[in-house]
Amino acid sequence: MTSTATSKIGRRIVLDLDLCIGCRACAAACHVGHDGQTNLVAGRVADVAVLPVNCRHCERPACASACPTGALYTDSYGFVRRSDLRCVGCRTCALACPFGAIPGEFVRHVSPKCNLCVDRVVAGGIPRCVSSCTSGAMSFVELEQTVGTPDYVGGRIQSHGTLRRA
Repeated sequence: MTSTATSKIGRRIVLDLDLCIGCRACAAACHVGHDGQTNLVAGRVADVAVLPVNCRHCERPACASACPTGALYTDSYGFVRRSDLRCVGCRTCALACPFGAIPGEFVRHVSPKCNLCVDRVVAGGIPRCVSSCTSGAMSFVELEQTVGTPDYVGGRIQSHGTLRRA
């Protein structure tokens, strides 16, 4: 894939639920890579597990539509990004996101949001959270691989059937 400004990068992060061990190495890599700002949300499944919740970078993002200042926008690569200068921290985006990928608490007076490590992805790399995943639960795959595949839930979370480990 070329990294011209007009091209779309059709790759997204997928989480394999059966491989995630909840180590939170992905959150640590995000924190370090974004100068102390963790843009990755930790989703809790009752008292059973803590899983990373990444922004899905929707084609028609509800968070960007709800933002009263225009701080959230879709860039030329198809990533939903946030302008720190425009964000007033009103949390409207967090309420509008149907996936809970934007936390409700402030970080440096803005609502934190995953930018898919656009600096690395545009240069041909992979997001920090994927590269640091110790169990191999996170992968960065072509979007076409996730859509319509029965093993994927919601196009971004992978599962291997109904039986779960105890």
